[in-house]
Amino acid sequence: MYARVRTDKMSGTNVDKDLVSAKYMGSGSTATAIENGNIVVIGEFLTNERELRKATTPAANSPLASLALVATPEVVKDKDFYTLGDFKNAAGDAIRCYRLISGDQFSVTAEAYDAAATVAVGDIVEAQAGTKLKIVAAATGLTSGSTKIGTVMAIEGDYCLIEVV
Repeated sequence: MYARVRTDKMSGTNVDKDLVSAKYMGSGSTATAIENGNIVVIGEFLTNERELRKATTPAANSPLASLALVATPEVVKDKDFYTLGDFKNAAGDAIRCYRLISGDQFSVTAEAYDAAATVAVGDIVEAQAGTKLKIVAAATGLTSGSTKIGTVMAIEGDYCLIEVV
């Protein structure tokens, strides 16, 4: 089962400059598969492209302005897939990314964040060295050297609603 994402109130839904087309290249220059609901760093345009950018794996301290949420529409061409949880962006595919703008809200399932996390309303969501979100208990506070992405606003069934800081 792969992560699922909802773009509840994302600026990129209505503001074109906050929506980015990219190709995920992992930590280097090799096209790599990635799940929706993950976070990437948006970089420069790919060679001979004017709309497709390079997306790479974030570091824990990647600036919020460089981060984007992967949320490609789940167009299923293979009849072996029956649910949204079966969808993953294949290596080399163009992906849709939403820049993280203060006040944006999005929801993800548990597959999009650190599997060991116990999530509660008010918890902190931060970047880590990887594409998965890191959830930290509000009482513990932000991890030193990490970029705060947002706060858990609600738990709605399988989804965790996050508001960008």
